[in-house]
Amino acid sequence: MTTQAENAAGSDVFATVNYIRNRPDSDTHPLEFVTEVEEWSTMQTTPGREVQIRNARGIPTALDVEGFQLIPHASAVDDFDLIEADPSVDARYDTEMIELLTRVTGASRVVMLGGGKKRHGEGAVENLAPLTNAKPARYPHGDNTDESATALAELFDAIVDDLDLTDYSRYAIYNVWRCVTPPPQDIPLAVCDARSIKASDEVTVTAVTATSNVSEIRHDTTSYVYNPDHRWFYFPGMTRDEVVIFKSHDTDPDRARRVPHTAFDDPTCPPDTHTRASVEARGLALFP
Repeated sequence: MTTQAENAAGSDVFATVNYIRNRPDSDTHPLEFVTEVEEWSTMQTTPGREVQIRNARGIPTALDVEGFQLIPHASAVDDFDLIEADPSVDARYDTEMIELLTRVTGASRVVMLGGGKKRHGEGAVENLAPLTNAKPARYPHGDNTDESATALAELFDAIVDDLDLTDYSRYAIYNVWRCVTPPPQDIPLAVCDARSIKASDEVTVTAVTATSNVSEIRHDTTSYVYNPDHRWFYFPGMTRDEVVIFKSHDTDPDRARRVPHTAFDDPTCPPDTHTRASVEARGLALFP
């Protein structure tokens, strides 16, 4: 069998992606995904579909075309377990992400949409115990709909004193994803070429989740039904000194708008591998 180390040199994999299998009865009653008690979800995703997931290393991609890009980035954070635990570490990482997104996107300004978020594979029971919404999301989704992205931007426009969306001609929301456990990764991140998505593939799913401070948060996201035209990619063997940046909204319809993404089990990963941990952050980038 092909190993993950060999995949890093150029092989693709075939793996299961858990697409939405039931569309909602009406727009007034969207499907729900309950992150902490998944059996309460009305969204149905299993059994999944086996799809080809291409190794994107060595393939040039762009944030405004495919919607995602692998970027080298060495963080000054030594211990990523301190994310969400030490406010000074959270502030340091936010500053790094602002600097990174400003440089990579060419934005005039970047505002972080909350701090860094830790995630652990389901096998990391002790790590998951004190956290909420910290397991990998195992279905294709975008973190927003067009409407909920607009509402999110307007919320930050209202609460950030010196922010005025009308000062800018365009804004976009990006996710920065970093694997913080060494390769190989048992549960990598897959991203889908935004150009391969049709509007008819999209389904609104209300994510019902919580934080340490708020018992219930409801936010509309975009999920997807299967389409054989979807083009999936991943970056095997990621290190902590590189990140995947991908788009979750853009007000410019001529650019990549939203990138479906999902965790998946890599069939080439040795079965005794320690399960992956990751950190993600979301930023609102504003353009003149």
